[in-house]
Amino acid sequence: MIRIFTLLILCVSVAGLNAQITSKGDSHNTNQNVVIKIEGNQNGWVKGDNDVSSGISTPALGNENVSFNATSEGIYVTINKGTNKIKLFALTGQLLLDGDLKQGRFFIPTRTGIYFMKINNKSYKVICR
Repeated sequence: MIRIFTLLILCVSVAGLNAQITSKGDSHNTNQNVVIKIEGNQNGWVKGDNDVSSGISTPALGNENVSFNATSEGIYVTINKGTNKIKLFALTGQLLLDGDLKQGRFFIPTRTGIYFMKINNKSYKVICR
């Protein structure tokens, strides 16, 4: 009986430690709402060595002033003019980002996966691979 109780406590302790370790590395935590403004050349993105994207930004249809490009590291957003309301959702529906972005270039770090980005009142599916 004591062995079973000890084994049960050990299993619960290991499960708790695993949950703590997993949550520390999870970029989908609510405190990870990070947008990085990129200064410099507005005509092109600096691509990393492991960037498999074409480098071509996808225009946000219905939002002529906004385009985006998804990579394995995150989403690059270009706003040509004005202020735009940007929301980013995980596939589970969790809100990852909610903010107003003004003219400029921005980087939103994400994991590989499928996301939904809402720009003003239009929604887009974004695949980061």
